[in-house]
Amino acid sequence: MGKQLILVALCLAVLFSQRDDWPTGSKLGRTAGCSTAVLLVEPSHEDAEVAVAAFAATLGERPGMRGHVVVLEGQGHLSSRLLSALGRLAETEVHFVQDQQEAEAFGVADGLGLYVFDGWGRLQERAGRSGEAAAVLGSFRLI
Repeated sequence: MGKQLILVALCLAVLFSQRDDWPTGSKLGRTAGCSTAVLLVEPSHEDAEVAVAAFAATLGERPGMRGHVVVLEGQGHLSSRLLSALGRLAETEVHFVQDQQEAEAFGVADGLGLYVFDGWGRLQERAGRSGEAAAVLGSFRLI
């Protein structure tokens, strides 16, 4: 009986680990087996700098996590302070995009979105300003 329970538990673990919430329409490369945080930000958004600082804190709280920041260009001026904050991010790739493909893939409708995925690509946490209720992600609070 004990062996059967172990086998059932292993089968369930395999089934759950195969669920992948990473957006299929994204061009971002997720590192398999590594948890990943993604921040999409319009430079003109009033909370852009706060979001980058909170994103850095999220990475700091989770050692080994990879990061992607997608800067939605064409949506406002990129200030030197914001550019400097982006340059200080560790373990992060910064992408400057002109089109809305990443925003559409992740479902960002109002200039900010933060997503945390586990090593299997499953969505763990989400915070953003896309018409949803306020969400809390670590120290990243949006109202």
